[in-house]
Amino acid sequence: MGLHLISIHHAEHGLAAVEAVTPAVAGLGRRVVESAEKVRGAVVLATCNRLEVYVDADAPVGFVAAQVRRAILAGLPAPVRVRVSMGADTEALHHLFDVGAGLDSMVVGEREIAGQLRRALREARDDGTASGLLIETIEQALRTSRKVSHLTRLATTGRSVVDVGLDLLRRDWPSTSVLLIGTGAYAGAAVAALHQRGVRDLAVFSSSGRAAAFVGTHPGTQDAGADLLQAVASADVVVTCRGLGRPILTASALAEVMERRDHAQLFLVDLAVSRDVEPESAGLEGVVLLDLPTIQHHVPDASQREVDRARSLVDQGVRDLVARLKGRQMDPAVVALRDTVNEMVSDEIDRLPQGRPITGEEAAHALRRLAARLVHVPSVRARKAAEEGRTGEYLTALSELWGIEPQVRPLLRNLELDVARAAPAVSPDALDCATCPITGLGLVDLGEPAHLEAM
Repeated sequence: MGLHLISIHHAEHGLAAVEAVTPAVAGLGRRVVESAEKVRGAVVLATCNRLEVYVDADAPVGFVAAQVRRAILAGLPAPVRVRVSMGADTEALHHLFDVGAGLDSMVVGEREIAGQLRRALREARDDGTASGLLIETIEQALRTSRKVSHLTRLATTGRSVVDVGLDLLRRDWPSTSVLLIGTGAYAGAAVAALHQRGVRDLAVFSSSGRAAAFVGTHPGTQDAGADLLQAVASADVVVTCRGLGRPILTASALAEVMERRDHAQLFLVDLAVSRDVEPESAGLEGVVLLDLPTIQHHVPDASQREVDRARSLVDQGVRDLVARLKGRQMDPAVVALRDTVNEMVSDEIDRLPQGRPITGEEAAHALRRLAARLVHVPSVRARKAAEEGRTGEYLTALSELWGIEPQVRPLLRNLELDVARAAPAVSPDALDCATCPITGLGLVDLGEPAHLEAM
């Protein structure tokens, strides 16, 4: 298995590149998984400023990137040039954990991204594209994110992105009519923040027709309808969070709106990275515009101490996950060991008398025979290891497997042999005819055990 990250990020590729691939998000995870047999799972994290695809695949990262690129192009209405960034294994892990903790955000510590990551995993599970590796990895990243939230002050800074913008208005919110434009990145956070302030009149507008669905999952909101300018003209405060790369409210359109309102004061809170409101609108009579740079200016800076503490928690979260995943590499060996023992047990059960109660003597005999079979292969190999001068190696293995640390006492001194003359380790094929050095019994005396090679 292998974890891969294929991304289009505003910091590297620009917001226009993110916007260009946004139409391909629907069904992207399914297309990636179906693109090649080596791909086991995919989780798609899409926000206003990034598109990240986390892929579980037994293939080189270049191969995975090519599959993701094709899957993106297949979901676009027209061909575009798609450049992506690639990362794999620990690099992808660290980035994912940074994202969940808000350390890769424009405003360090933002909490909205953790919710978006949680929704991305839920959608992948619903679509059947979330592999076990992706589920375990993202859930660990989210657990680490919660630790960062509880054990540092970054969460206070991150939650302020929406809150500061609203607090700057100093409104009597229960009597304020609010229009929310957009149903994406910050929409859910904006609704929560507005309801927390007691807003009762909250309408939602979506140019893509998603307002009805959004309203259906967010109680206390209503669909603003299809006439954007009428909805803006009826509001006291407009909050925008589309971020699709071009303004939805131009200065000329707002000039018309202000004429309808007789220039009554209108507050615009633009939370989009790529402005939803033309900056020139701020010069219109009655318009008060708060854009993201203005809001960021009023967000408390995260101290380097808090950032360092958060990174320490992230590093620990990654280490814990890596240790757990390493341990899982031994799963096939554990399964083989259990299967071997269980088949020996089943064989001994089949040997017991049927149709009548089993005597204590018969039960004891079966248990002793099972014990002899269990230790036969280790006993034969112990003698062979000693003959070949590998006593230390065998004792280490015995300690790891059984927790046994016996003392070894040489029978004679100076028994070192020329290693070149020593016979090779006993072959599994010869174990059925080898005898136990203690009991002198061979496997034919004990019954045929299954899966010798697994021992």
